[in-house]
Amino acid sequence: MRFMTLILGLFGLSSLPAIAQDWSFNPDMQGEVQAVACPLDDDETGNYLCLMVGCEPEHPLRWRLVAAGGNLPDPLRINMFIDEEPSGFLSLGQVQSDVPFDFVAQVDPERDVRLLEALRAGGGAMMILDPEGAAIERPLSLRGSGKAIASAMEACPMRAPAVADPVATVLSSLEAECKDLGGVLEMVGGFERSEDLDGDGRDDLIIEYGGAPCTTALSLHCGSGGCVSDIYMARDRGYIRAWSDVVRDVLNEEGPGVAISVHGSACDLAGVESCVLRVDLSGDTPQVVETIAGADADALIEALGGVGPVE
Repeated sequence: MRFMTLILGLFGLSSLPAIAQDWSFNPDMQGEVQAVACPLDDDETGNYLCLMVGCEPEHPLRWRLVAAGGNLPDPLRINMFIDEEPSGFLSLGQVQSDVPFDFVAQVDPERDVRLLEALRAGGGAMMILDPEGAAIERPLSLRGSGKAIASAMEACPMRAPAVADPVATVLSSLEAECKDLGGVLEMVGGFERSEDLDGDGRDDLIIEYGGAPCTTALSLHCGSGGCVSDIYMARDRGYIRAWSDVVRDVLNEEGPGVAISVHGSACDLAGVESCVLRVDLSGDTPQVVETIAGADADALIEALGGVGPVE
């Protein structure tokens, strides 16, 4: 079990039992959580393999596979069989770390939920790594998987599903809501704009609900803190909603993020004062990296050509 000591220390899993072929749920002191099973730990060769489901703090649920021994391609495909039935596949990309092979991928809410449920409920599993190449077969115990994976899913947010046409989706929802209130939507301008917000070369979308008020409820989505705005990030399979809240303005900055002007209370100030959240949008889960208040927020809003508080 030489590898067990190594892997527990590297990934904050020091509470794992000595035999880790079965699944365990392991939160660490830094907030990272993992449901993990290690079907291979060969003291003689030094080869090992662990499959994990979990997340880092404030990041969505992800798959992770760490291994040593052999030669694994990047990206790595893994075909999954639960109780001898084909149950899906994983496509993981390699990242830099302190172990020879470290592959990760976010859990796809449109594809992977059924696989997660099968892993939780099944009696046994088989992983076929690199099925078009070496086709390495590795049995995977599912003992304890139900509780461990459920705990990881409860602790980690699921990535939002992709949307093909966010503008049409939001408009349809607003029209139905307004109709229920006996009104119609008025398009007054500024409802949508396209900008590359994370520097990946693709146009993302900002949808501002204030650009489509309902004739019978003009303040339905707007107030002293601004109006509801959605930020949709362009991804390979469509757009992912990364932000939705009442804001005064969304201002693009250089780099993978935006400056969001919000109600002063978010900075522990009076509502009429300025507060700006700098938000990193480079991943699928936004990260507030800085809060700017008062005069400094006023200066930033002015420099970016934005809208501050309305007195």
